[in-house]
Amino acid sequence: MAAWFNAVTWGVFAALAAGNFAVLLYATDTRAGRWLRPRVLRALHRISGRSDLDWLDWQPVTVVALVAFAAVSAYGIVSGQYGCHPPGVSDPIGVLNSGKALWAGTNPFTVPDCGGHLEVPYGLAAVLIDAIGSLGGLPGIYVVWGLIAFSLLPLTWFLGGDDRRQVLLFVGTSALVVPLISSQIDGATNAIVPVTVLLSLYLAQRRELLASAVGGFLSTARFPNLFPILGATGSNRRYRYLAFGVALSVFAGLTALSYLAWKGDFLGPVLLNQIGRRSFSLNLYGVFLLANALPASVPLEVVEAALTVALVLAVFFLAKSPVGAAAIVLTGFALLTPFLSFNILVYLVPVALVGVRARWWLWSVAFVGSLNYDLAYNVWFLDDGVAWPSAVMDGVLTALLVCLFVELWRGELRSNARRGPLET
Repeated sequence: MAAWFNAVTWGVFAALAAGNFAVLLYATDTRAGRWLRPRVLRALHRISGRSDLDWLDWQPVTVVALVAFAAVSAYGIVSGQYGCHPPGVSDPIGVLNSGKALWAGTNPFTVPDCGGHLEVPYGLAAVLIDAIGSLGGLPGIYVVWGLIAFSLLPLTWFLGGDDRRQVLLFVGTSALVVPLISSQIDGATNAIVPVTVLLSLYLAQRRELLASAVGGFLSTARFPNLFPILGATGSNRRYRYLAFGVALSVFAGLTALSYLAWKGDFLGPVLLNQIGRRSFSLNLYGVFLLANALPASVPLEVVEAALTVALVLAVFFLAKSPVGAAAIVLTGFALLTPFLSFNILVYLVPVALVGVRARWWLWSVAFVGSLNYDLAYNVWFLDDGVAWPSAVMDGVLTALLVCLFVELWRGELRSNARRGPLET
């Protein structure tokens, strides 16, 4: 079974990586792109009688993604793959029990799981979603989180502008979306971060303060989500400071209410333990963690927090595009966090909206991150005890994130220069 599962995993990864590459090549104005486009259009004409992409819409792509998610989830539930397998715990069962605990009025942040206990590192918004899903048992959990996670596709469509078809195809074929969300519940629950960012950006086109309030509320699910929301409010032309205050106040108010309701049961698993988490990391921290050379320490956490705050403030005052602002903060967070798991790379999906150059870097991040997590870390390190391939890929992924970070800032600064000194 393990060999069959690995074969399917690598087959899907190879197909998506190649398809994602072809989508980017099609959109890029290079010799290869100019060679590929007419051939793709001729193939489309032979298949459908159309020689353009105007037929493409978000509904069929989303349906295909949801069908794939449903198939994988149904197999996992029916086969018992999501059940208890000692000596570990089951994350899906932990999420289900968290939702049940909220209905029962007990602590939803530390729940029984497979004979032990599981700390649930998700805040109020996520626990409320768990509670709704738990009404349908384990299938209900997968239904509610699948619908939320794959709202990424229509959101990228509605925010994509004239480039929406190519953005939708890129996101739909990215290794950071369908396979990641489908393969484990952590992928689906972590998708709440880019969904919150994209939903806030969409709402901000109509109701800026409502967008900030929604962003502040949904950010309680995963507290790093607040940073891109705050950074993006700086591009608000009318209510930038008020929008910043609304997002921060809603988040702080709900966090305070959660603390009053659950005290340390909430504070530890959701905030403090996540700030100091040092399990593994796919960025440069991972090199030191693999060598046991990076102990948890308060000074390091203070530096990380200071750099994160500085980044949010810099983006707030300097970035003028809301999409660019959110993308910069999300990429900066990926560089600064000492716990960059493969699931957390889904945070970077909004980068796809910035432009083709940014999407090339995002493709590279997805490719190296997938190889690192699925092969170098899970096989060569955990199974064979060989750490150096993962350490090398940690360094490569960090370099790619730095290049993406610089590219995003360059795009914002070029955009500001074009606006001129009298424009806002």
